[in-house]
Amino acid sequence: IAVPQMVAMRGMDRLWMSELVSEGFLAYYSVDKVVASAVTDYHEVLVAETTQFGKCLFIDGKVQSSLYDEHIYHESLVHPALVTARKPAKVLVIGGGEGATVREVLKWKTVADVTMVDLDKDVVELCRTTLPEMSLGAFDDTRLKLVIGEGRRFLEGLEDGSLDVVIVDVTDPSEGSPSLKLYSQEFYKLAYRKLSKEGVLATQATSVVHTHYVYRSVLETLKIVFPYVTPLASYIPSFSSLWGFVIGSKTIGCNSFSPEDVDRALTNQLIGPLKFYSGETHRMLLLLAEKYLKLSSDRYKIIRDEDLVTIP
Repeated sequence: IAVPQMVAMRGMDRLWMSELVSEGFLAYYSVDKVVASAVTDYHEVLVAETTQFGKCLFIDGKVQSSLYDEHIYHESLVHPALVTARKPAKVLVIGGGEGATVREVLKWKTVADVTMVDLDKDVVELCRTTLPEMSLGAFDDTRLKLVIGEGRRFLEGLEDGSLDVVIVDVTDPSEGSPSLKLYSQEFYKLAYRKLSKEGVLATQATSVVHTHYVYRSVLETLKIVFPYVTPLASYIPSFSSLWGFVIGSKTIGCNSFSPEDVDRALTNQLIGPLKFYSGETHRMLLLLAEKYLKLSSDRYKIIRDEDLVTIP
């Protein structure tokens, strides 16, 4: 497992943590305090106070969330999908150990039932105790059911057509990662069957810049399964990257909604306020993905269980 490396730099009276962002790109985070660390059955986990981004969650050597900008990531992952679903009532979140993804889902008035399935109970507990600023009480909401287990196996046990939205917020598909088969065509076909007639799937899809081959592969694999597939991208400062998301839908594309449509939906459906996502930023998410896809390599592969895609 690639864990963050703590180093002391000459002439600087603080620790720095390194992260291999991609081949040829090493990022350093100035660390003021180590809050907690753990070795679980699946991951090396670290919560640290960083100088620039505040408290951060690191899993297997990569920053997953920071208090500085986690709202950009989580709002970009959740709300475009729920706008596309229009009146989502039953939502499944796979992963999302911090509780921030379900926090955003629970802001929707129409949502009556949310299940969060996470493989690593120790990550969830560590986040609940050391990063309560991210879940903001979501774990105590009566609409939420927390299941510790493998997301794909859990999905297999559900009735076909029983979900309105599936949100996949798992770690990147690194070599040996337990998340690898949550990016394959077989998994997306399974999710498609479990979704209702107007169902929507949203997934984080790695860096548009540093792991573009993986991002493009996730996008093209979803196109094999869903009739409407929309790429999105948003800049996440703590990730040092333009980050990719992809939405698959059965009946309408996420890109079919105008800024006015989005603002109207948010005004009518949301209980709590948003910090980032709006009709204006919805348009930006679409444009960033569209423009960067035109500029980048068109290399990709269709991801299958027997031919998975991995990043360094």
